[in-house]
Amino acid sequence: MEQLEIQKLNGIQVVDSRIIAKGLNIKHQNLMETIKKYQSRLEQLGSLTFETETRKRAIGGTTVNFCYLNELQCSFVVTLSRNTEEVVDFKLSLVIAFDNAKKEVKLLEEVINESENYLEKKRLYYQKQGYSDVWIEKRLKSIEVRDELEGIWRERGINSTQQYAVLTSIISKGTFGITPKQHSELKGLKKQSLRDNMTRLELAFMILAEEATAEFTEARDAQTYQDIKECATDGGNIAGNARLELETQTGRKVVSTLNFLPENRSSYQIPKNTK
Repeated sequence: MEQLEIQKLNGIQVVDSRIIAKGLNIKHQNLMETIKKYQSRLEQLGSLTFETETRKRAIGGTTVNFCYLNELQCSFVVTLSRNTEEVVDFKLSLVIAFDNAKKEVKLLEEVINESENYLEKKRLYYQKQGYSDVWIEKRLKSIEVRDELEGIWRERGINSTQQYAVLTSIISKGTFGITPKQHSELKGLKKQSLRDNMTRLELAFMILAEEATAEFTEARDAQTYQDIKECATDGGNIAGNARLELETQTGRKVVSTLNFLPENRSSYQIPKNTK
């Protein structure tokens, strides 16, 4: 059974209407008509958020209207569909997805209540998720290094999310030969954190790349965005060259499809051979 993606919107757990239509095996346009028909009833269960997305094509584009439904709204909408084996399976997956999402929230609340220190909160969170102690130490180190790098960037006027995204993409491309988006797709991730799904080895090379980027930035006293981008390129290349050397010597690839999604957690381990 495919795991459904539960999103958070203004603190509320919701599901995209396009995912519901797919699960019910109906046209999304027909589902949107049903939602409009029963809008007043649905709004008794919470506010409805309607969105518009434009999909680019070779010539022009197409506009798609969709909305987000909370748990109660989803339950109401799916009761309007005739039960087939496919629909029953989808209803079950919907119940499980919301239950898992609530457990994640409860877990995070427990972690926050148990610790005042940010890194200690993260440690407890990862422990409760089932990560190994060795992986957790590597992940916490990567968080520390990244925070220090972002501090250096902020001192030099780099503040926007877009700039951070560009610099991160440059570092990642130099390190792994692929962008963060491509890396996430390789691991089968959607909205999940890429770094929370990296292997220890991937984290180690990311740490090296960002440490090197910080060193270049400070040693050169880079101040402009262009200079900082060059430091990110060089930092990524340092790690990338080390990765290629390791792959040549071991015959194994560093970049892995391995992830820590719920269905894989019981068997999560570094593969012995990833040629």
